[in-house]
Order: sequence, then structure tokens, then C-alpha cells
Amino acid sequence: MTDRIILCDLGGVLIDLHWEKHARALFAQVRDSEELKRLWLQLQATRLYEAGKTDFKGFYRSFIAETGSDLSLSDFEREFTGIIGPLKADCHAILDELAGYGELAMLSNTNAVHVDLLRRTTEVFKPFKHLFFSYEMGMVKPDREIYEEVCRRLHKEPQQIHFFDDSLINVEAAQNTGFNAYLANSPAQIKEVVARLP
Repeated sequence: MTDRIILCDLGGVLIDLHWEKHARALFAQVRDSEELKRLWLQLQATRLYEAGKTDFKGFYRSFIAETGSDLSLSDFEREFTGIIGPLKADCHAILDELAGYGELAMLSNTNAVHVDLLRRTTEVFKPFKHLFFSYEMGMVKPDREIYEEVCRRLHKEPQQIHFFDDSLINVEAAQNTGFNAYLANSPAQIKEVVARLP
């Protein structure tokens, strides 16, 4: 076993997200997927919630105040939960294989609602030795501090970490911290990169 760390994002990499449909419902706006993502990442409500600095009701109130959405709390929760889709193809088999190339760790901007749902309905977290969830860490990607904190907790140098994320801004931030970081949208893409590592 090498001392290499294979650090994976969750949504969009290991699980499908029904992002566009439910984001449009949350914002009550018809916009393209990239603009919806940009709007989502710019929201103070999102950053505070995914950093664990507010509860779900606080997130809802802040979201409504920032966006002008008129969704009820129950409709908001239904749409927000609906973002989570199924595991990507061959997810478990590929993760089991990747464990032979290094220690598996996860770094995800996420929240208690989505993590609890995935714990109840999947075993996606089972192969991972380390789970780094933004809402538990009190910080979010792409802020440099979250990558530095992962290094500290793993007792690794940045160059020992191979990080896979479906967001270019997160990949670039990890690279700027010294990680080996790659854009990936599936477990199969992670496997392709890892299989070529020396």
C-alpha cells in the first residue's frame, strides 16, 4: 500500500445530481445549468449552511431573503432533497478497486440533510477511511483553508493527495494549494487517472 491519498468529491462525481430541475424550482427561474451553479455558489445562505453555521430553517429563511423565492418551507425541503440522485455506474466496484491504489478519502461541500439521506439509502461512504464534510468542518471549497485542513488532518503533504472534483473552480483551488487535482465526473474517470499514476 502506498501513502497516496485518493480524495474524491461526492455530488456529480460519485452520485448523480438532479441539479438543474430542482435548482430551477428553488430559484423559481429558468436559467441554464452553469448560471444556476454560479448563483448557488454566490449565495451567502448556501455558504453558511454548507459550512454548518446555520440550521435548515435558517438556510431556508436566508435563501428566501436573498433570492425572493416564494416557496413554502415544505416545498423548499422537497426540492432541496430531490437534488440527490442515484449512485453513478459501477461506483462501488470502482471504489473497491481504487482502495488498492491508496487510502480513500472524501471531501464534499454538503449538509446534514443530504448526508443523512445518503446514509439511509446507500453505502457510498463505506469504502472511505476519511470523510471530510464541509458542514462538519466549518469551511467550504474552494476556500484554501479547507484544503490545508484536510492535509493537517491526514498528516500528509499536498503532493501526496490526488483530488477529484466535478467543479473547475474547486480543482484549480486544490492545485493552487499543491494538490494533484483533476476534473472528474464519474468513478470511471477517477480510475483512468489513478491507473496511470506511478
